Amino acid sequence: MGSVAVLPAVFASSALAAPPAPVPYSWTGFYIGANAGGTWGRFGSSTTVDCSLIPGFNPYFCSPGFPGDSALINRAGTGTADANGFTGGVQAGYNWQTGNIVTGIEGDFGAFRLRGTRQASGFLVSSFTGTAFTVTSSANTDWLATLRGRVGVAIQPNLLGYLTGGLAVTRLGFTTTYADNNFGGEASSYGGTATKVGFAVGGGAEYALPSNWTVRVEYLYLDFGHVTASGTVFAAGGAYRQGISTSTDLTAHVARVGVNRRF
Repeated sequence: MGSVAVLPAVFASSALAAPPAPVPYSWTGFYIGANAGGTWGRFGSSTTVDCSLIPGFNPYFCSPGFPGDSALINRAGTGTADANGFTGGVQAGYNWQTGNIVTGIEGDFGAFRLRGTRQASGFLVSSFTGTAFTVTSSANTDWLATLRGRVGVAIQPNLLGYLTGGLAVTRLGFTTTYADNNFGGEASSYGGTATKVGFAVGGGAEYALPSNWTVRVEYLYLDFGHVTASGTVFAAGGAYRQGISTSTDLTAHVARVGVNRRF
């Protein structure tokens, strides 16, 4: 009977010594990491010949009321060029979790290497009839930075699906060259570089590993709008001159994987 009397005490002691319930995983906190992947996109160019006269010089393609060959050159300098390349860099951000809803903010910076060139040719039919000409447009980028908000749902305690969107910034370099075989060969180039602010939208999934590490896959769509540069086509030692301009734009896609360390 003495042993029976001790049993309740033994069971009570065992209950007190039971391991604590596991703490639910939380996405709240700061993180930093790295990413790598591929990017593909499309550069668009739209060329316009200025038919207004340049004081003191003869028109080369056209003059007011006589568009001449401007439509041919505009068409040759208008179109798209596809490009693809590598992207990779670093990111950092902060998450807040309420229930199974996770919101956050993230910034990243890295390589964004796209190169694209298009070329079209034709023959002048009004001014200097029969002259063969070529219009070449090229554009490139080197880096990408984004600052985006994130909102997602913890599908499982350690699996997060999310949407993201915000600002995207890149450096866009662009050049247009007009060349023909008139007067022994004429060529004129114009362009430049511009830091363009656009937008990024996309989504992804992130999975939490032990020891505060996470892995993710992510897709972004990028749109940077357009930039415009103007130049002058010179011929016959500068005796003939014509204004010309080209607008260049860029849309792109990014697919990448990443790893983060949470703190």
